[in-house]
Amino acid sequence: MPEDLIAIIEELIKAQKGDITRLQNILSAIKNEEPVSFEDHQYVESLAPNPDTIVDETKTNTTTETPESVPSVSTSDDTTKPVRSPAKKYATVGIIIAIVLVAYVGLDIYAVNSLQFRPHHGQQVVISDTQLGIQSDACNPSYFPATFANYKIIAMYESKEIENATMQGVTLSPKSAAILNGIFSINKEAATQIANESLPFDPSKATITTLVDAPIFGVIPYSVDTKYAAQDFQDRMKNPPPGTFDCYP
Repeated sequence: MPEDLIAIIEELIKAQKGDITRLQNILSAIKNEEPVSFEDHQYVESLAPNPDTIVDETKTNTTTETPESVPSVSTSDDTTKPVRSPAKKYATVGIIIAIVLVAYVGLDIYAVNSLQFRPHHGQQVVISDTQLGIQSDACNPSYFPATFANYKIIAMYESKEIENATMQGVTLSPKSAAILNGIFSINKEAATQIANESLPFDPSKATITTLVDAPIFGVIPYSVDTKYAAQDFQDRMKNPPPGTFDCYP
């Protein structure tokens, strides 16, 4: 028991609690195995009513003040770093792909809409009494490649198709031209029917439709249709206005 009391008094002196001189005298008396008065015992107890608590507190203070406890905090930084989930990564990639596809489709449509055509001054080949092998010049004046499946010219009189020309499509590089091969066909039945009506030909009832068939990615339908009065189309073929064909003379 005196050893516990000695430890308590030494801690009180170290903490500068109470009358230090009196505490030192009490401590000296205990160490010298001299009797300690009841009042001195009460004085020590008044400064430390629970000696065990004082001893425990001093032990915990010495352990918590060691600098080795600091590194434990650093591990929390690693756990607070944001981690991008795979779903967010895939969503970001999907958005980028969608933007690229939309841009590609938009540029392809723009290039297809810019295509220019004219008859090619080459030799025509007779295939049958209703078909001729013909050629057409195609021009891509844009700065982007253009791909199309075919180019058609359809002649209508009233509601009847009387003739058409179909040229095979290609992929045209930017600012380039190509010669297309095609077939010109006459609808013999419709032409005969019109001739048998014994009515004068009315040019206002004749129309020409040009059609560029360019399915996007080869599967999504897309076409560029332009309709002309027959006389207007014929005049454009004979005397093309400026800007009608920009690739070469």
